[in-house]
Amino acid sequence: MGDFVRTVDAKGVTSQFNFIAGFEAAFWVRARRNHLLAEWFSDLTDESQQTYVKLLLDADFARMETRETENWVLTKIRNDLMGYGIFLSMDQMRDVAERCRLRAWQERQGKG
Repeated sequence: MGDFVRTVDAKGVTSQFNFIAGFEAAFWVRARRNHLLAEWFSDLTDESQQTYVKLLLDADFARMETRETENWVLTKIRNDLMGYGIFLSMDQMRDVAERCRLRAWQERQGKG
């Protein structure tokens, strides 16, 4: 096998590892973000944090990361908050989710 073929093969393997690492990082950040959202929710309500984390994570892990999934998670939390008499707009929910996502990302980078 020539050097060129070995180089192409090595680059392909590196690309695969980078893709997998990126996918795993995004998955971890999303899971941590959902955990932080559940923590935030529990601070506002009398809901058990562990119960709510499990509810969010179980429901979200069955789905692929898409805008629809994110909207589903935020709508779920927003509707549950309404049951406690807490009314937030979707913009407010997106703001909270973004703060949680940034914190999760910082933690993943070792800055949190």
